[in-house]
Amino acid sequence: MLPTPQSNKAYVLIAKSLHFAPADKLLEGTSLSESSLLKQETIDVADAIKIVHNLNSYSYTPNWPTILGKHLGIVTHGPVGYATISAPSVGKALATFVKWYQIRSNTYSVSIIENDENKENEESDECVEITIFDTTGDQGFQEFFFEALMRAFENLIELLIGHPPKGETKLYFKTLASNRKHLMEAEFASQLCFASPQNKLVVPKKLWFSPSPLYDKDSYEFNLRKCQQLLEELDIQGRIDLMIRKIIRQHFERAIISKASESMPPSLAELCEVLHLTERTLIRRLKELDTAYKKILEAERRKFAVQLLADAKYTVFNVADILGYRESANFCRAFKVWFKQSPTAYRRNPLSLE
Repeated sequence: MLPTPQSNKAYVLIAKSLHFAPADKLLEGTSLSESSLLKQETIDVADAIKIVHNLNSYSYTPNWPTILGKHLGIVTHGPVGYATISAPSVGKALATFVKWYQIRSNTYSVSIIENDENKENEESDECVEITIFDTTGDQGFQEFFFEALMRAFENLIELLIGHPPKGETKLYFKTLASNRKHLMEAEFASQLCFASPQNKLVVPKKLWFSPSPLYDKDSYEFNLRKCQQLLEELDIQGRIDLMIRKIIRQHFERAIISKASESMPPSLAELCEVLHLTERTLIRRLKELDTAYKKILEAERRKFAVQLLADAKYTVFNVADILGYRESANFCRAFKVWFKQSPTAYRRNPLSLE
């Protein structure tokens, strides 16, 4: 059984403070009261969805999601916010927040890919796409969450580069926004496209790799560790993806300590035995979370590869060995797919991945 999806109460408190609708209408039909809201950090997604529908019905403006996002401060989200602000580049800041914010609101999944914005146009700049996938199944909540998050992202980018990303970034909305398109265009700095197949933010690589003037290596690494601790402190019962990630991560940590040769990570079959599930059931449950065993394993290998290569005492052969590659050449090929460069090239210029 998957844990009940939760959403951070910050959205509700901001909506309440901005007086989008009377307080009694805001919480109408939910299990919440004004007093109970103050006593908890997160709310059940069913209540969050109902609040979104209430705001759509009672708010004085249909553009309330965008206005709310404008007031959503990235730095107010504890270690997630601090890690975001202290990241080395604009892209790292965006990726850090969108990855770790799931600790506070596990109502979405995310995909970040590098590509050409328009391959048919040879003059088009290369870009990075952040696609947000709703996991609640509610269209109203999906629209609200993406619009608010993207407006907050524009605030973040402005903080890091010193000015709004006017026309530099593009936002693709699944919604038609027929009754508020002009209102959204007045609020957002990005180019807006509507009726898109996916909700996504497109950032040119020139902006994505722009260094952040707020970069603080110690703060960034410290708060990433705090984010990881928060994740582990959550009740992960039923979150199969998190359980598998933890098992694989612990395996690599033991391999580093023991210096075991050809330390193969746990296979899918071995994980099924540990989790007392059939292979078919495990694959299905991971698919429900928009992931798979190979994706989780690859993500952990990527993370540990960078960590280990940053330490001169490990050779490329050692790193390949720890990560369970029978041949170091296989590791080198995988690293080139991940980062478009060899492990040796990365070691010469480790900032190239930041």
